Amino acid sequence: MTDQLGPPLAPPTPHARRQGHPTDSNTDDDVSRHDVLIFSADPLAAALLGAAVELAGHAPHFPQPREAARAALLRTRPRLALIDCDHEEACAESFVGPALMTGAKVQLFRSRRTKRDVSELARRLELSVVDLPMEHEALPILLNDLLGTTT
Repeated sequence: MTDQLGPPLAPPTPHARRQGHPTDSNTDDDVSRHDVLIFSADPLAAALLGAAVELAGHAPHFPQPREAARAALLRTRPRLALIDCDHEEACAESFVGPALMTGAKVQLFRSRRTKRDVSELARRLELSVVDLPMEHEALPILLNDLLGTTT
C-alpha cells in the first residue's frame, strides 16, 4: 500500500529513493530526491504541500490513516519532516525530539488560521517556524536549504 494520496505529480527520477533503497551512491553531480514526511491537521494543506514538495524534486510522504506519527517516521525514515503547528501529535516535544534523533531535519509551519502557539517549543528545540502560504519560489529554496541540495 502506498502512502501517497493520488498519482505522483512528477515522474520518478532514476535517483529517487524507494523504501529500503537509500541513495547513498549519488555523486556530487547527481540530483538528489529526498523523502519528506508531511504532518498537517488539514488534509487539503497536506496535499498542497505534498504537491509543492514533489514539484521541488523531492518525494512527499504522509502518515497512513490512523498511523501514529512515530510509526510514520519509522516507516518512511525521511530526511525532512514538515510539521503543521496544529498537528497535536507531531508538533510536540515527544515526537520532534525522537525525529531529530533519527537524523531528520524538522521544519514547523503555520498559517493565519493556526490555533496553537509553539514559539516556546520551537525556541527550546532550536527550530524555526515558517508562515504559509509563501511565495512560490520560496518553498523550493527552503527545502533545498534544509536538505542541503541545489537546483
